[in-house]
Amino acid sequence: MRFLLPLRFWILWSLGAALVNASEHAPSPGAPAATPPLAATDVLHEVPRVSLLLDSTLCDGFDFPVGDVNGKGTYRDKATRRYHQGWNVVPEEPSAHEGPQLGITSETWNGKGGGATDAGQPVHAIASGVVSVISDSPGGQVLEIEHRFLENGMLRTVTSVYRGVGECRAKVGDLVKRRQRIGVIAKAEGDTPTQLILGIQLADAPAAPAEAPNTPSALVSVTPSTFIRDHRKLLVPVREPEVFIAMKRDYRLYLFRKGKLVRFFPIALSQDPIGPKRREGDNRTPEGEYRISQKAKGPFEGEYGEYLGKAWIRISYPNANDARTALAEGRITASQCAAIVSATNVRKMPPAKTSLGGGVGIHGWASDWPDGPQDLTWGCLSLRHADLMALYDLMKEGSLILMHP
Repeated sequence: MRFLLPLRFWILWSLGAALVNASEHAPSPGAPAATPPLAATDVLHEVPRVSLLLDSTLCDGFDFPVGDVNGKGTYRDKATRRYHQGWNVVPEEPSAHEGPQLGITSETWNGKGGGATDAGQPVHAIASGVVSVISDSPGGQVLEIEHRFLENGMLRTVTSVYRGVGECRAKVGDLVKRRQRIGVIAKAEGDTPTQLILGIQLADAPAAPAEAPNTPSALVSVTPSTFIRDHRKLLVPVREPEVFIAMKRDYRLYLFRKGKLVRFFPIALSQDPIGPKRREGDNRTPEGEYRISQKAKGPFEGEYGEYLGKAWIRISYPNANDARTALAEGRITASQCAAIVSATNVRKMPPAKTSLGGGVGIHGWASDWPDGPQDLTWGCLSLRHADLMALYDLMKEGSLILMHP
């Protein structure tokens, strides 16, 4: 088992975001009023968990390690000056015998010119990250780079491993960028083939929360090319013009603009607040990356109309990730999954009449609920009336909202 870099290391990289200590603005006793906008002089005393999602070094996507960004293109043999087209990529399973393998699921990359024609060709970091290991081995050096990224709004960590690297341009602790040259394919000696071996190991759970910075996480090998193709473009919230982040554990909804904290609101959660929503009627609040798909002002009719309060803001649950997970578990059909994925891709309201449910959003309550954590709804977020109306004016249809544990 490998140990991930301590979370406090990553926090140091994320302090560029101008955040505010939300605890200083907790509502006072008595009749709750609208949460005020943040003063420009507010300063951060403790790094809240939400700041980790605003890390400017999060990966914005993954590319291939040699050739062009798609792992293709021509290269020129350094010895003969001849050009060759393309690369051979061969999957490698872990091997118990001695050899150049990494000991994990990996791929060997060889130029199609064969032999040592690819010696000296550039090796690139597949994404932004921090160099965690550099060591020597037969056929060249081994580099490991730890990458952090958001997947469906959840913080994840992967380690990319490169074997067969020469002329290394990095050192342990360096922050490298996507496609940054980290070395070349080393010319091997003797019977060792000239090649680059790439492995990718994914943490088997989302990254540890800030209160457990040294918690080790097991890494699971994944097929490199498949992982890269599935993660070509990723969300980096600090680069978004505007993003709303609901932190369920904090009972807070934050508004960031270009990485700056503009406003926060206390929120109430569902009656079963722990864990993501999986099915209709489970009384859970969704977790993931969503969009605002509908807005309406009250009054609302019906038996439960008063519990919506003065306004209704619908989120795009279920999203593509919810649908694909449910399909893999046999909880929806392939056609239902395709309809949800299609709606997500064009930022439309997804179908609500599947076993996953729908009609999840943000609303008020029959009356303003008291201070402190409140678990009230059947899956929605609830705000006090004055906060709800302030939020209604800030949120637009299509606005991005991350629902985080």
